[in-house]
Amino acid sequence: MNVDHFWEEMIRYYSNIVGKYGNPVQRALQKLSALEINTICSTHGPVWRKYAHKAIEIYDRLSRYEGEDGVVVIYGSMYGNTEQMAEAIASSLSANGVKNIVLHNVSKSPASYVLKDVFKYKGVIIGSPTYSNSLFPEVEAILSKIEMREVKNRLYGYFGSFTWAGAAVKRLTAFGEKMKWETVGTPVEQKQGLKADKYEECWALGEAMANKLKIEN
Repeated sequence: MNVDHFWEEMIRYYSNIVGKYGNPVQRALQKLSALEINTICSTHGPVWRKYAHKAIEIYDRLSRYEGEDGVVVIYGSMYGNTEQMAEAIASSLSANGVKNIVLHNVSKSPASYVLKDVFKYKGVIIGSPTYSNSLFPEVEAILSKIEMREVKNRLYGYFGSFTWAGAAVKRLTAFGEKMKWETVGTPVEQKQGLKADKYEECWALGEAMANKLKIEN
């Protein structure tokens, strides 16, 4: 039986329901460390026998906020301009050797799947257009959910767009500082449509994240 689907769902469940409580999970695992565990009868999932050890390993890693090698690119877009930036960054990540890349348009992706990938991957890149001198509402909502779960130890890049006056990049700067994430590369801010110089800056941001992941690994 192929159980890969269950591992992904385990990460999604942990991220959304347990994610805030990494320290208590670690304390619980330490208490159980001397026991030989052969079976896990989970409340909201399958009974684990053959793979009980792997289930424990996943909870251990997630509760330590240890991300896998890869990047999740999270963005909102009103007219497609910010989406073009996200796609340019993703192309750069791929060209520079990153194998695991996930893009989430927050207007389409359910929040539970976005949170799963924030917990799963080491690199997080977030982009937003400016909306009423703040962030695009769906981006602001997912940032609130990430902050609520106190996700630690992420490599962070960010970008944004505007037409009248830019505010998104400033808000994303404040978010990264509040989370105490390590900023990678130079943030990219563009006015209106994606032009050649801003495309190059997006490419450089993806390249910087890819290079940082290589160093981390």
